[in-house]
Amino acid sequence: MNGAIYGRTGSAVSKQRHRRLVMSFEMVRLDRASSEPLHQQLYRQIREELESVSFDSSASRVPSSRVLAATLGISRPTVNQAFSKLLAEGYLQARKRSGIFVADHLPATFLKAATPATTTARTEHSPRVARRVTRMTDFRRGRQLDVGIGGPPSVTFVAGLPAVDEFPIAVWERLRAQVLAKKGAHLLRYASSRGEIELRKAVAAYLCDFRGANCQPEQIVVVGGMQQAMLACALALINEGEVGWIEDPGFNQARNVFAFVGAKIVPRPIDREGLVIGKCSRQNSPRLIFVTPSHQFPFGVTMSLKRRKALIEFAESRDGYILEDDYNSEFRFDGPPLPCLQGLDNAGRVIYAGTMSKILYPSLRLGFLVAPPQLVDTLVKVRAIMDQHSPAIDQATLARFITEGFFLSHVKRIRELYAQRRVFFIEQFQKWLGDYFILEVTPAGLHFIAWLRRGEDFPLFMRAREQTGIWPRPLSFFCIKAQLDPALVFGFAAWSQAQIEQGLARLASAVKQLKQRGAGNGSSFQIQPVSRATSPYWPSTAVRSN
Repeated sequence: MNGAIYGRTGSAVSKQRHRRLVMSFEMVRLDRASSEPLHQQLYRQIREELESVSFDSSASRVPSSRVLAATLGISRPTVNQAFSKLLAEGYLQARKRSGIFVADHLPATFLKAATPATTTARTEHSPRVARRVTRMTDFRRGRQLDVGIGGPPSVTFVAGLPAVDEFPIAVWERLRAQVLAKKGAHLLRYASSRGEIELRKAVAAYLCDFRGANCQPEQIVVVGGMQQAMLACALALINEGEVGWIEDPGFNQARNVFAFVGAKIVPRPIDREGLVIGKCSRQNSPRLIFVTPSHQFPFGVTMSLKRRKALIEFAESRDGYILEDDYNSEFRFDGPPLPCLQGLDNAGRVIYAGTMSKILYPSLRLGFLVAPPQLVDTLVKVRAIMDQHSPAIDQATLARFITEGFFLSHVKRIRELYAQRRVFFIEQFQKWLGDYFILEVTPAGLHFIAWLRRGEDFPLFMRAREQTGIWPRPLSFFCIKAQLDPALVFGFAAWSQAQIEQGLARLASAVKQLKQRGAGNGSSFQIQPVSRATSPYWPSTAVRSN
């Protein structure tokens, strides 16, 4: 209850008794100089509070007359007199051996109802928001914002979702209990904005040993996932109106980040060697270049060694920086993971970004940046403004998870699982949707691009998505200027083989029914076919499964 009684401090009422109280009436004020009797004042103020219906109905227990009298410094008969009147009028109800509670249904005749004369008219208007918000491409509204990017926990085939049900929760909880027992209250205090030193040491060792990085723990900045990593770098390096390069097609959230900070976004095409550098005037030199060299999203291209070196040289010559998103590098199914771009950088121009969202689970919200030494302090300051630091308990647990070998074991086990699901998805996709699509198969990653054989089928699949809740993204969703043949991007990692088969069958059935009814004709979806053989955006070296 919002209303409560202000009384004497230093009351003799025990703390244990106070903890049992739900409604303490601390805002009630009694005026002994008033001509109105104290019991009447108490009755009136409690009733007015109940009439406002501003209390929590689940917290409706009223203090006993003894406790309330001691709190207010008045006699118990005075409190009992007020309670008697509230009980008689139906505001309170007594429960045997439990105490006095607010009535389940208050007397309607006493409740205040706003009349038309006293009701203030409210006018709807569009709020004035900052330009940085309107520049983003996130058009979700209302309840659409209540769920994660992958939607509800069902078969959606949204790309980039990991198999969270395979995470070793028991191991994680055991390690969490151990670090809490060892460090105790230390982990409950404010932590370093750089990140816990044990975690930074563990991450640096892992990156040097398994990703070919060249870094020290002092270069690591722990962040709240890839999204915060991108935003911290953009805020630290790009002034409004300065140029930022992103891949086209590419990661849509990178585009939102660059738009949010007011960058002039320059989309760069993708060819068989990765991001195309091309020609660029000095005036339009990029301050930050966002790339996914190990496994380009969504094409799956691996940037060539020649292109990697050329990109680092270009960034150095233009006083720019490269933000390397090492997307899905652990999940390569044809040979070992490839070394990262940062390991080739001798000029201090590459910022490496990694996240545990795809490897462990997304809600952990832990990632990391490997920054050139001259940028570390700047990025730590920016990160501190965002949310000070990531949870120290989770950081300490993750450090133990890595150093005791559980991380590598999990990566190996989950890679094998994904490899099985990948093969099964290809088989089932050919069975259920092979007549509609050509499935593009690349050596790594947790998704596929499926190219439609006939462009006129695209509206059917858009409607089938809405009907089934199976939600592969159109490839065009990831494009800025790139114009490509119609295609859908399917994720597969998060679902069991049974779910994969059921989901594909359900989608195929919905399309078949729509086709029989002639649905999709006259659709507003626009298709702009471009030949994959001649398009500069098409990675022609990718393997195709027919």
